[in-house]
Amino acid sequence: MTDADGPWTAGPPRTATPFGKEPVGAYEQTFVPHLGDAVRLATLLAIPAAWVISGPLSALTMLLVCGGTWLTRYYSRTRNEDLAGSVVLLLGGAFSVLGTYKAIDWLDLVVHGLMLVILTKLLTNMLVHHEMLPAAEDRRQAAGILLAVTSMGVLLAVLWEIGEWIGHTFINPEVGVGYDDTLGDLAAGLLGALAAALWSHGTARRSGSA
Repeated sequence: MTDADGPWTAGPPRTATPFGKEPVGAYEQTFVPHLGDAVRLATLLAIPAAWVISGPLSALTMLLVCGGTWLTRYYSRTRNEDLAGSVVLLLGGAFSVLGTYKAIDWLDLVVHGLMLVILTKLLTNMLVHHEMLPAAEDRRQAAGILLAVTSMGVLLAVLWEIGEWIGHTFINPEVGVGYDDTLGDLAAGLLGALAAALWSHGTARRSGSA
């Protein structure tokens, strides 16, 4: 691979279909079930279960998780990526509903970091798919895109903390906030964002050398 064939270089043009641009992932235009869809079914069933266990706010959490798993189905580049993302989203929501974060202190940071990996990678895939993230012409530009993807993940982490503060202040005071909690979450989010950027970098390198 030459210097000009670095990560995020433009591949062959996508063809138009009745559904819009041809997906960049591992999916056909027709619906072909796979293991990740079992996770999506579980998240759908978890919505009413969360309402029964913890009330409407928890049900809303699982509704958002369910929507996120469908985004991973369409925008993930492989089925394994889709499955991993869906499992992380489901576990993150389920732990919140069941109060597991309060029982296991360190679990919040671990899941927070993993969630930021998935969300940052998902956002990157979406931007690439809709041609909003430019192709890199050389390694210097690829490094710039790596920094941009990491920055997007950090922004997601900050927005997450703002959302937690809004939830604590206006909806449910039991939502965890505080100086230590916020700094810990932001640090985990930064690591997750960096991991997602490196993941995207590696995926683009493999695609460019294929």
